[in-house]
Parts: sequence; C-alpha cells; structure tokens
Amino acid sequence: GHVKDGIEIAREYGLPSVLRQFIESHHGTTLMEYFYNEAKKRQDEKMSPVSEAEFRYPGPKPRTRESAIVMLADAAESACRSMTDPTPTKIESLVHAIAMKRLQDGQFDECDLTLKELSRIEAALAKSLAAHHHSRIAYPKSNGSEESMPRPAAVTGIQQVQ
Repeated sequence: GHVKDGIEIAREYGLPSVLRQFIESHHGTTLMEYFYNEAKKRQDEKMSPVSEAEFRYPGPKPRTRESAIVMLADAAESACRSMTDPTPTKIESLVHAIAMKRLQDGQFDECDLTLKELSRIEAALAKSLAAHHHSRIAYPKSNGSEESMPRPAAVTGIQQVQ
C-alpha cells in the first residue's frame, strides 16, 4: 500500500528517520473500513469469519503529538474531499467524528495528546478545511474582447516599482 511505498521512497531519497516515522504512523492501526465491510458482505456461511485484524494498517500508532496531527489532517482532508456540499458546520462535524473515532479506537494511546489539544486541533483543521472548500460566486465569463483582457503597465500608464 501507500504507507509501505512511502517508506521505501523516503529511504531511497535519504529522508531523516523522523519523517519516515510520520509516514509509518499516519494511519496508525486504523481499520480499512471500506475493504473490511466489503469482505463482510461477500462472506458466506462456508467461509471462516472475516477478521478485523486483517483489515487494519500495520502501524505503529502515532507516538508524538505532531504525528497525531498528521493522522487527523490526512483523514479529515481526504474525507472532506469526498463531501458533496462541504459547509463549515458539516466540516466541523466531520472533523470531530474522525477525531472521536481515532480516540475511541486507541490511536492516540501512545502519544501525549491531551483532550484540550485534540479540541484545538479539531478547530484548526475545521477552520482550514472550511476556508479551502468554501464555494465561490460563479462570475459570468467575459466575451473575450480586448477591453476585458489584462494589459501591460506601459499601455495603462501604471508605473512599475522595482
């Protein structure tokens, strides 16, 4: 998967081990829910039960606050990208749900992240993602006339400061 590939690329380019640790732990030991649920759907009575452990990332879990932040930012950004109507309220709820899911799953057990810090991280991520995903007014297209095209400073009489 991409974690293993990322570690190999980091080694190939001689990135410091601290950066490789971020790559290794950015999913922790979280469950690959889509694939796990698909396997459960396809399971029949003749098959042995689907093991959740087989559908978890190998880890390790984040060991620093910073790697926990990367974990949350990565998950929140990718989930936000798949939203059809990303309003600030929906983004806040999404970020909070992701943070709580990681917390309840024990993903922050090996780092010194406090609940107060987690709340501040959630707020910062939600604010950043909402700013990035806000909708813009659809301005009408110009007719392509020369008047609407940008003109060089010499033509407009504007003096350029060096």
